[in-house]
Amino acid sequence: MISNQDWLKLEDRFDGRFRGGEQPIDVAYTILALKLFDKIFPFEGYDKKMEAAFNWFMGDNPMHETIYNPRTGGCYDGLEFDNVNLNQGAESTVCYLLARMAFEDVESGTSYY
Repeated sequence: MISNQDWLKLEDRFDGRFRGGEQPIDVAYTILALKLFDKIFPFEGYDKKMEAAFNWFMGDNPMHETIYNPRTGGCYDGLEFDNVNLNQGAESTVCYLLARMAFEDVESGTSYY
């Protein structure tokens, strides 16, 4: 994931090294975009990419730490370079919930996650 610690310029290559600054808002918006892609281009694997992105909340991230807090229903504010930001702000929690809702099929009442 691209960190909020630096800008990726057009002439730069993304090297993938973890720099901290990963936030739930970036993951949630990625999931929402992938959901739209999956709706327009079904059977192209965007649903699997959605699941992979969502797993960032569950610990599939560079620090291998769960970002969603099942005890509070909240979501931590993200990953810094050497720790999880334990603040559970409204923005992060709403982003987690938006990401989670992306897996719901409201019309059929089916949950995919």
